[in-house]
Amino acid sequence: MITLKDDIENLDRMIDGDTPKDKIRSQIRLIAREVAALEADYAGLAQAHSELQSGLEERISKLQEKDKRELRKWFDEQTKKNAEFIKSRSLNYYA
Repeated sequence: MITLKDDIENLDRMIDGDTPKDKIRSQIRLIAREVAALEADYAGLAQAHSELQSGLEERISKLQEKDKRELRKWFDEQTKKNAEFIKSRSLNYYA
């Protein structure tokens, strides 16, 4: 498979040689089409990346909020258990 680099090297050889202008222009158009295709691919990839990042940031934020709620719930339960334990020991202590 011929790469863009190969096409540019072919163009360079054409310019150094006695290649007719039409063939050189044809090679330039070929390179221009390949560059345009790469630019379009890049634009699509950049858009997809942006959408993915946006979606990930939203998911991460939601997970962090869920974790905070669950952690707060756990701390509240532990605080309640601790208070009940202290209350039970205090009542037994004075009995």
